[in-house]
Amino acid sequence: MTMEEKPKTSATPTLKYKVARSEKFGRYLQAAKNLQAGEVILREKPIAVGPITSSNDYVCFACLRLLPKIKKGIQYLCSKCNVAPLCGPGCEEQSKHHTPYECDTFKNNKKLSSDNIGEIIGILLPLRLWFLNQTDPELWKRIETMEAHMDERRNTSVWRDREINVINVMKALHLIPEDDASIPDHLQQMCGILDVNTFELRSPGGLDGLLLRGLYVAASFMAHDCRGNTHLTVDDDFQLTVYASLPIKENEAILFNYTSSLLGTVGRRDHLRGGKYFECECSLCSDPYEMGSHMSSILCPRCRKGYMGIQNPLTRYPYEKGTAWQCDKCRRCIGGRLVRATINISRTLIDDMDDYDIKGMEALTKKLLGSLHPNHFLMLSLKQKLLAAYRKEVATPNPQKKIMQRMLDACREMYNVLEIVEPGISRLKGIMLYEMHLPLVLLANRAYSAREISSAELASRLEEAGSLLKKSLTILLLEPVDTPEGKLAKRALQELKALNQNIADVKTITIADQKCSHDKKKPQKNKSTKNK
Repeated sequence: MTMEEKPKTSATPTLKYKVARSEKFGRYLQAAKNLQAGEVILREKPIAVGPITSSNDYVCFACLRLLPKIKKGIQYLCSKCNVAPLCGPGCEEQSKHHTPYECDTFKNNKKLSSDNIGEIIGILLPLRLWFLNQTDPELWKRIETMEAHMDERRNTSVWRDREINVINVMKALHLIPEDDASIPDHLQQMCGILDVNTFELRSPGGLDGLLLRGLYVAASFMAHDCRGNTHLTVDDDFQLTVYASLPIKENEAILFNYTSSLLGTVGRRDHLRGGKYFECECSLCSDPYEMGSHMSSILCPRCRKGYMGIQNPLTRYPYEKGTAWQCDKCRRCIGGRLVRATINISRTLIDDMDDYDIKGMEALTKKLLGSLHPNHFLMLSLKQKLLAAYRKEVATPNPQKKIMQRMLDACREMYNVLEIVEPGISRLKGIMLYEMHLPLVLLANRAYSAREISSAELASRLEEAGSLLKKSLTILLLEPVDTPEGKLAKRALQELKALNQNIADVKTITIADQKCSHDKKKPQKNKSTKNK
């Protein structure tokens, strides 16, 4: 992922990053000064934005007059989120990503019809790079320096897929010349640049179902680490903001995790190898027990006390014959095939589970604890399903006490794992902190109503919930206001205000109770002594 250093702009009058080079990372971003957690490193608009996969649900057909009526949500997507290749009058004025050049190309193309709209959506992002190559040579020069990993991709399944679903489609629609032998490789390079360097984005306004990718010049230059030191946010205009999630010293690498932090080592490394074309050897991947997170560990079948971790975490063949997994207690070893069988069976049981069946999921959790570590990535996926079900139950007027307690416990368990794999500022941690405070408040109020705790204990528990909410807000307030997390931050601010008032009221009651108790304990003067 490469580029030349971005020139200074009004948004970044003094760059906080610089371009460096190393054998490990190639060219990458370094901190130009000491950075504090929460400090903005850079803000950047995308070069191009487009959908990850084809979807007819988000196409505006107005240019082709295929639909007499267009739903408001689709109109919004056409004008605002810039993913529709076809749009209505004035579209070129509404979106810099859907340019007049692109619009005219589609309007004048007689090959387009309702039958191939899905194919158009699938080629939209590489097509936008193709248009940039034609219309903005200077910008294309910067894009062309980005890593495409052509040698690693050539003649692979990915290469063939792009040939069939991008190059051949563009030829069939007469969007590219057919007589230039250099064009296929040129388009493969564009596809490689997009596959390797883009960031996954969500649709604007929190609309569900639409996955996008955005290409950014400076941000694409960040090196990878599974425990990165950056936190990224994207607003409805697709402006990307990169924050330091941890303190970063001058000349240290600026790192971003390009895979999911809640996957085990095998899943993370496979994803990076297949999509980014490098072997991750970070501290998390290099540790057999993943720095104590145990996201890949299974219960030792020998001693039933310790957990098995792969002896060589950086192998490409973790589940093959001859690969050893060792217990951290008894130090005995088992083969990778047994681990693979355990994982496959567990995954099938989880996939088959009804997401609304709380009792079933809880029973499965207990069952899987006989094979997997509580923090195993499959257990974490099951806990996420449970949390979604718990969340719905807790939102009802009279949730069960045991459900509230289990939601609180599950949130704490998830948060403890995130503290290891996502150190510092983390969107998931912000959400977990918010969700932890909810059952804590409800349980405290219910215990007080049942006279199980005193007003002083109630105040203490509410203050604990308030502390979690404040900590959550330090993260969520970094999010753009129109994102789901930004809206959650707004709600959290309102809830914190109400919670603080509740705490003040309870403390007033506590003081009154203490005064009353003190008065009752005062010794009464002896009346007979007084009469004398």
